[in-house]
This record gives sequence, C-alpha cells and structure tokens, in this order.
Amino acid sequence: MAILEARSRLGAMIGRGEQPFGIFISSLDAASTDIMADAGFDFVMLDGEHGRLDRIAVEQHVRAARAGGIIAFVRVLDNSPTLIQSMLDVGADGVMVPHIDTADQARAAVAASRYAPRGKRGMCPACRAGRYTLDGWPEHVHASDENVMVIPILESRQAIENVDEILAVDGIDLVMFGPGDLSADMAIDFSKDGHLMDAAWRRSLEATRAAGKYMLAPAGFTYDEADMLIVEMELMLLRRTVGRLVGEHRSAQAARRAAE
Repeated sequence: MAILEARSRLGAMIGRGEQPFGIFISSLDAASTDIMADAGFDFVMLDGEHGRLDRIAVEQHVRAARAGGIIAFVRVLDNSPTLIQSMLDVGADGVMVPHIDTADQARAAVAASRYAPRGKRGMCPACRAGRYTLDGWPEHVHASDENVMVIPILESRQAIENVDEILAVDGIDLVMFGPGDLSADMAIDFSKDGHLMDAAWRRSLEATRAAGKYMLAPAGFTYDEADMLIVEMELMLLRRTVGRLVGEHRSAQAARRAAE
C-alpha cells in the first residue's frame, strides 16, 4: 500500500458496499500487527490511550502495517497537538482522538494534523513520515494534508448533542461511536436504560449519514449499520481464547475422571 492513502482506500471500500474491519492493538510486539494483516484485517488501531504503546513501539507497528498492506491508525492519549504530531511523524495514517465534545475541539485536532497554512503541524523531514529528506517535501505536505484522517470519539452526552457541528468540521470524515465512556457519562444501567444508548446511537448514525461522513463502531454489539467496525484489543481476544482452551481441557479432564 502506498503511504497515506487511508481516506481514498476506505472510501472506495465503503463505496463498493464493503465494511472495513479493524482491531485495536496494545501489545508492544509488532508481531501483533503482522498477524492481523496476515489474517485479513483492513486496519489496526494502535492504542496509545489505554494500551502500552509509546512512539517507538508505534513506529514498529506502522512498519509492520505497511509491510502487510493494511492501514495503521493511532488512538492518542488526548487531544494534544504534540501527541498528534508525534504519531503522524512516525507515518501513521491518522489519529483517533478521545473525548471530542465540541466542534472547536475537533478543529483543534484537525489543525494539529495539517501543515501550514491549513494547520499548525510542526515541519520536520527528519522522521519516518518525511522520509528523512527534504527531497519531495512539498509533495509530502500535500499528500499528508489530503490523506491523514482525524477520527473523533463520540463518548459523552455533550458530544452527542454537538454531533452535527463536529461532523461539519472540515477534515473530519470519520467518527467513532464510543459506548463505554458514553454509558458512564450518561450513568446508564443497561438492565433498564439500554434504550437511552440506542437513542444516542441512532442520533449519531443519522447525523453522520446526513453529513455524508462515515461511522466507525465496536463490533459484536448492535452497531452493525456502521460503515466500519472494530474489534476489541487483541490481548482481550488472546485472553478469551486461552481461557476457552483451558476451560475445555478442564472439562475434558473431569469427564475422563468421571468415566473411570
């Protein structure tokens, strides 16, 4: 895959009726991204918010994603221009930014991802994204500004209330519905208040459709109408898989003993 073509590639997939499928990555070992690319995922979301990844680890994962022909996004810790710049400098295709509640916050995230005059991203060719050279720098600036994606997470009541304004921000093409923190912010008890989350989902999805933008949502819930889906962290998948294997072994062992 050519560097920085996430926007056009994902848009083309969705236009063909496909649903891009990704997974969160938190392991320090870039073999995780190798495996996910080989398994057929369309993108990885390298987790710098809840995961353990620092800049050096992210760069190794980005290299693995490039080698495997898949897209690499990074979920940053917060809406910090320095964090956003750092992750883009290692060559990520874009950043997912948590706790975007207003259009002004969304605009700030976009500005941190674009070079002047379109934004405030610091200029440095001595990094992976810049190919360690000034040769072709104007072309890099254009390609980056046109293709880097900024993905706000809608995870508060305020974000849902302001979703139309957030989606109207130039440079926002994709948003993530975040039911985890949203449920906490709304103090939802799913045993009796699930309809409130459903209403927030419908509001977000309808606003996204009306704006001509794309929606990303967690897989395995009730959000299959999203344009893109993402699976939980790979370490959670590992935990569940080995837990099942151990459980099956214990059950088989107990059955053998009972038959003796």
